Amino acid sequence: MNTILTLLEPLIGREIQIGDQRGTVIEIHDVPPALIMRAQGSADAFQVDHLGRPRSMTQPTWTQPITGESGRGLHPDLQRQLPRETAVALDDFIKSQQR
Repeated sequence: MNTILTLLEPLIGREIQIGDQRGTVIEIHDVPPALIMRAQGSADAFQVDHLGRPRSMTQPTWTQPITGESGRGLHPDLQRQLPRETAVALDDFIKSQQR
């Protein structure tokens, strides 16, 4: 397993707040590194099939990059909520990919 997945995997199931959005990490991506979040406290949304027909109700999800707006370091909201060792390791990983 690559380093970024090893660092992000423990976040699955964890509740995180990014800005004014609160969600639970349900999946992780390694390229680009991102968290797939399920929204907390939002109304359910229709899930549609490939033709746009409503099929079921589901909680809204979104993809949250782990980098801040500059793309040069760990997102500040994540940095404040993660264990220090994890935040430092993720920030170092992001910076190492820019060289």
